[in-house]
Amino acid sequence: MPRTNPPQIWIVDDDEDDQYLFAGAFKSLSPSLRVQLFNDGEDLLPALAQSTRLPDLIILDLNMPRVNGFEALKLLRAEPSYQRLPVIVLTTSDQLEDQTKALALGADGFLTKPPSFDKILILFEQLVQQWQLV
Repeated sequence: MPRTNPPQIWIVDDDEDDQYLFAGAFKSLSPSLRVQLFNDGEDLLPALAQSTRLPDLIILDLNMPRVNGFEALKLLRAEPSYQRLPVIVLTTSDQLEDQTKALALGADGFLTKPPSFDKILILFEQLVQQWQLV
């Protein structure tokens, strides 16, 4: 069944360069995709509460000021209406304990930020396919 609304992805990351790169990569893979950017979990949660439509996917960094990725994930999953919201942690960390903690808190995936734009495109193409963001 075709989509009636363009897919939405919300990127939560305090690094403006990463925000720009990630948004550009997603838009190049799925031009109809709507991307919203947030600086940390403290910005994310009120935006979700005020949104008339939940995003199709949230990309969440771990290391952010105010409300970090772990805290945001815990708060998201504590709210019944957000429990099924797909959340992929995308971080510089490649630590097993960070991955284990993120998945235990309810992340749908844990990915380490790729070192190049080409690799970001490959990774995001997989996410677009997996979460049907076309």
